[in-house]
Amino acid sequence: MQWEYCELRQDIATGVLHDQYILFYTTHQGTRRESFGDRDTAIARLGTEGWEMVSAVGGFDEGSSGFRIFFKRPVE
Repeated sequence: MQWEYCELRQDIATGVLHDQYILFYTTHQGTRRESFGDRDTAIARLGTEGWEMVSAVGGFDEGSSGFRIFFKRPVE
């Protein structure tokens, strides 16, 4: 079985966390990027599209580079 992957990441500029979340899709068609205003909306959309969360790393502590959540789904 082949998989395609995406990553949800919080936008961080000059060490400041912003209220913007970015999805990075890596699929058999290449890589694309999409922005969301809030994390819950992005995660809900991924769920309806059949994405499964497989890992999360990072945190919100000062000096952190934010968090990253990884998802996968089978290639149809």
